[in-house]
Amino acid sequence: MAKYEGKNSSFALRLKQHRELCRLTQQQVADILNINRTTYTKYETGVSEPSHEVLRKIVSIFGTDYNTLLGNGSSFLPIVQDPDDTLKLYNLSNDEKKLLIAYRAMSDENKADTLNKIKEKLEIANKCFRIAWG
Repeated sequence: MAKYEGKNSSFALRLKQHRELCRLTQQQVADILNINRTTYTKYETGVSEPSHEVLRKIVSIFGTDYNTLLGNGSSFLPIVQDPDDTLKLYNLSNDEKKLLIAYRAMSDENKADTLNKIKEKLEIANKCFRIAWG
């Protein structure tokens, strides 16, 4: 297990805050990480800490950086700052959450490829919509 220089309680708190901000359950995060929920719960309660590989995955899932998650930054900042509450990311369906998490875990090359494919699908859908609705 990796040790984070006495920042265990800070890390545990920030980990929980990020998970809750993403509106994910402990079980959902554990499933994505391919670990038991009890193992993940130990990370959030400060009983144990993730390996470097698991930490890398956690950072990717929550769309944050190591410094923020480990408490090396000045303060906890939400992943998405939306003062007008226009994005309403907390209203994502489970499928939308899964897509976002999968996207965040992709390499830059796979992200670009995926975005191009989505754009193609949207163009087709828009053409169909215009034809159907004139």
